[in-house]
Formats: sequence, structure tokens, C-alpha cells
Amino acid sequence: MKLKEVTPSEFVCHSASCCPAVFETENNSYVIIGKKLSVSAEAQLAGRIGADEFAIEVPKGMIDGVK
Repeated sequence: MKLKEVTPSEFVCHSASCCPAVFETENNSYVIIGKKLSVSAEAQLAGRIGADEFAIEVPKGMIDGVK
């Protein structure tokens, strides 16, 4: 899978290697790096997260600013 970073510039982290990010793939999809949800937040999504899926949290403006 080829990844092209499309993280809006105001969310690009220049001083650490653990920042939220958005990547575009050649499969017409995005790969998103964010924070794991807390157990209580994930419980609110019970039945919605597949065995091969994870729910993450990213700043709203990061998604709003993609393309």
C-alpha cells in the first residue's frame, strides 16, 4: 500500500514522532493515526467495531481540513 500524507499543515507535528496524521492511499481510502479511545468511550460503540477494526480519536479540524 502506498501512503501519501495529506495531514493539514496546522496539524503536522515537527517535534515528535507520535502525532495524529492522515494519509491517502491508492485504494481510494485514508489511513488515520490518532489516539485510542478510552474503555468507556469505546463501550458507547459496542457492536459497531468489527474484530479487525479500531476506533480512534483525532482533532475535528484535522479531518475538516483534508482536501
